[in-house]
Amino acid sequence: MWIVKGTFLGVWLFSFGTIAYLYLVLFRRASGGVVAADLIAHFTTQNPRWWIALVLCLALGLFVTHSWSGKPVLWIALAVMELIPMGLLALFLTLVSRNNEAIQKMQNMR
Repeated sequence: MWIVKGTFLGVWLFSFGTIAYLYLVLFRRASGGVVAADLIAHFTTQNPRWWIALVLCLALGLFVTHSWSGKPVLWIALAVMELIPMGLLALFLTLVSRNNEAIQKMQNMR
């Protein structure tokens, strides 16, 4: 059970770390709050440091839960808080798919 909890804790750390990283690198400096989707991909999935951070967060989560199991209230609070990054990811994927649909409609009109 500590492996499941450790993985969950690692994913939680990683998701909030990604939000903080993107805010500090991109959104704080964006003019008008506009950031291209390919720029987000450049700083996340195409960046080797992002993947290394994922491995480190998972290892840290496993290490912490192996040495300390935590109370059930902690895991409930983490599960509720994880809804924020999952909602932001769903919003981003929806916006990208709608953008692609609009681009295809514009190309078909030509």
